[in-house]
Amino acid sequence: MKNSLLANLCCPACGQSLVVEDAQPDARSDAQILEGNLKCASCATVYPIRKGIPNLLSQGLLEEYKRNEMQGWVNLWKKKGMYDRPTLEHSFALPYLDGIWADVSRMFDLAMQDMNLQGNEFILDMGAGQGWASRYFAAKGCRVVAVDIVDDEWYGLGRAWAIMEKAGVYFEPLLADGENLPFRPETFDIVFFCGALHHFRDFGKILKQVNKVLKPGGRVVAAGEPSIALIVHERDVQNSLEEMQEGIVERRAKVSEYWWSLRRAGFHDICINIAETYNAAPIQIYSWILSARQNLFRTVRRRYKALVWSALSVLLMFPSRWARRLALLANGGNLLIRARKD
Repeated sequence: MKNSLLANLCCPACGQSLVVEDAQPDARSDAQILEGNLKCASCATVYPIRKGIPNLLSQGLLEEYKRNEMQGWVNLWKKKGMYDRPTLEHSFALPYLDGIWADVSRMFDLAMQDMNLQGNEFILDMGAGQGWASRYFAAKGCRVVAVDIVDDEWYGLGRAWAIMEKAGVYFEPLLADGENLPFRPETFDIVFFCGALHHFRDFGKILKQVNKVLKPGGRVVAAGEPSIALIVHERDVQNSLEEMQEGIVERRAKVSEYWWSLRRAGFHDICINIAETYNAAPIQIYSWILSARQNLFRTVRRRYKALVWSALSVLLMFPSRWARRLALLANGGNLLIRARKD
């Protein structure tokens, strides 16, 4: 971490100022601090800095399920054989890989297009993983903090240094709990999630924290957030997810829950799309509704089939703007979410 970041940090336990202790190198310069401690000037809680990464996970606030999730990610990666031959090349290429990453890269590109970064933004990358998205923001000239709860040196924040070195950029990797963010109010221009918001149990709690650390008029952008159809039960979907078996939070919320959570957290100008409806012409929206009707009809229980077919058919008679919104509420999908702080 660089000493300049200290002005933006606060104790996650009490919200008061932090001071640097035992820093290497000298914290009076803005050189990178590799080892040392951050100490709260009020409650005296000490947070270590190890290998350049501040650990601002407040042990008193960290619920047991989050501790289990930290290990659960590592267990899942081991099961998938990801530690057999890990390479920097794969990490550096993210998200532009084949397989499951194809949809991630598509949604990330849409998010980048929508953010239209000018290079002077201060961005908080939430659930950053290795910091791959932070690397692209930093390359645009933005100041970036990458936050995650996993410090694994191959697939967690520990990988960030290698990615930064190869890309020739700098951003701040930082271990923290999204529901207890260690940042001063009104710090960031943008808070960004890529497939990370749905890993929080309580959308309201995390989004209130996001609202607090955003500047007035600041934006939250969440790309690649899964949502389910209105007539599907979240628990039924969760039961089939391997992440849940490892103690990892995997929400499958309805579109309406995302929307209402944003509203209650104090956001406005809420816009939710999927890739097929983002900046789409009316004919493209109606084509998507027809496709969604067929897909949903094939998957729902028999007693719902007539309802699904008739409801989505009626939407074809609505103006495209309303048809898109109502069809998305009914069908769900892989979401691109944007909203602005009041």
